[in-house]
Parts: sequence; structure tokens; C-alpha cells
Amino acid sequence: MMDIILLAMVAAFILLRLRSKLGEHSEQDRFPPPAANGGSMGQRNSTYDAEPVQNENTVIDLEGDPALRHTFTDIRRQDSSFDVNQFLDGAQQAYGMILEAFWAGDRETLRNFLDDSVYGQFEAAITSREEGELTLENRIVDIDSAKVVAAELANKVAELTVQFKSEIVAVTRDKDGNVIEGDVSDVVEMNDSWTFSRNVKSRDPRWTLVATRAG
Repeated sequence: MMDIILLAMVAAFILLRLRSKLGEHSEQDRFPPPAANGGSMGQRNSTYDAEPVQNENTVIDLEGDPALRHTFTDIRRQDSSFDVNQFLDGAQQAYGMILEAFWAGDRETLRNFLDDSVYGQFEAAITSREEGELTLENRIVDIDSAKVVAAELANKVAELTVQFKSEIVAVTRDKDGNVIEGDVSDVVEMNDSWTFSRNVKSRDPRWTLVATRAG
């Protein structure tokens, strides 16, 4: 009986050490890394469509932030099809698709949504995860809110930053399928700010993700 108890204690110690070691690696790779652009604004590749909706002038007039209202108006002068609500609908769809592609290691899909600098950081995180032989079983439970918190228009290129608040289940498994991080029954609250960019004079209505950060 003492031998069995001793072996159980040794096994538990080894398991805890393994979870600690792998956990250090998985914690940094289960969510997309912060990816700031270089601060320059220029035409970039495209991601999601934003179709026009009627009565957008009323939506802009109701915006409480004067800086946002001013930039939205400037964008509308350059592109009469610009619609804030439709933009946010597309941004939420892109948010979900990008997260799911990152978790699945789907580089091809990410290429269609991200500019080169952001893609490079996402791809590096995926590679790190693969080298550790880790897999993610993450899923979005709900996107609680999405709102534009910053806007800029320079040289006909618009950059809109959207703050997302979401609930996510995040689970990391090792090569043997063992859970080493997270719990399928736990919901993680996420706060992300993503910046999308588009040349508003382009006939292409789609936007590109050019920067991400937590908070």
C-alpha cells in the first residue's frame, strides 16, 4: 500500500511539472499576439465587404464623440457608400473568422484578412504553437459588443479602430490530447482593439486588419 501511495505521489509531481512547463508555452500562443502597424497609412490588401445602408447621415449625426463624427463625415465625403453600422457588422464577422483561422492554424484564410506585418506576427505564433505540438480547441461563445473607438483619415486612407468585448472558451491540448491549459467549462472574457484600413477612393469596398492590441 505504501508503494502505491509513493508511486501516485511521484506521478502527480511529474504531471504538475509537465503542466507547468507546457502551460508557459501555450498561454502565450492560444490568443493572437498584439500586432501594431508602423503608424503609416497607405493602401493595403482587402478583407471584408461593407455594403451601403440608407439613412447613414442620421447615424453619423447621433455619434456622441465629436472627433469620430467629424472623421465619419469626412469619409462619407470621399465615399458616399460608407456606413458605420454596416462596417461594424462586417468587423464582427471578420473578428470571428480571423480568430477561428488563427486557432486552427489556417494561414491561407489569415492571408486574406491581414496586412503583411500583422500576418507575420500571427504566423509566427502559429509556428511556435506547432513546434510545441500543441493544438487549440477555442470557440467564441458570444461577441458582447463592438464599437468604433478611434478613426483617422489621411491621404484618402481610413483607419477605424474597433473595440470588441467577447466571451471565449480556450483550451490547449498537448500532442497526446491532454488538456494542459484552460477548461471547456470556463469562459474567458476578452477585450480587443483591432484597426481596419481601406482606401476610401478605391472601388474595392473591403477592409484590411492592420493592427491589434489587447484592451
